[in-house]
Amino acid sequence: MTPRHHEDRAATGAGVTAPRLVLAGGHSAGHIEPTMNFADTLRRLEPTAEITALGTVRGLDTTLIPARGYPLELIPPVPLPRKLNRALLQTPGRLRDSVRAAGAVLDRVRAEVVVGFGGYVAMPAYLAARRQGLLIVVHEANAQPGASDADVVLARHVLTAVAERGRFASSKCGAP
Repeated sequence: MTPRHHEDRAATGAGVTAPRLVLAGGHSAGHIEPTMNFADTLRRLEPTAEITALGTVRGLDTTLIPARGYPLELIPPVPLPRKLNRALLQTPGRLRDSVRAAGAVLDRVRAEVVVGFGGYVAMPAYLAARRQGLLIVVHEANAQPGASDADVVLARHVLTAVAERGRFASSKCGAP
């Protein structure tokens, strides 16, 4: 696995081009709105940034994200059942399929960074980005992180809405 760096951006001879980011935060407005607020802020700071949102057909992704004017790429959702049942046993296969789909999106848009805000779309995006050697940034909005802290293990940078209590290295940035 060779990490993607900025060399391919300058390879055109036209100088450094816009950064390419994939934002992963979906299903509920609680994940989507911070993702879109971040995208809006990034667009104001770097108008040429190429921003692609990653989402699923579940939840509000297909309604809220296009309404904000960002391209939306869909991958299969991977909900994590909380009970031992058939759906839980199908999770590894669903995750594999979703990671492959996310990886195809990262390739297609030539992503350099994945910024995640949670939801069904986040973990597949992080795993695909890790496979490709991309920079992963996780924003944890909750005072108590979710059922799995695996996302923060994968990330080089973890941003939190509130001061973290030492379970992982992070920087407090507030909620976008």
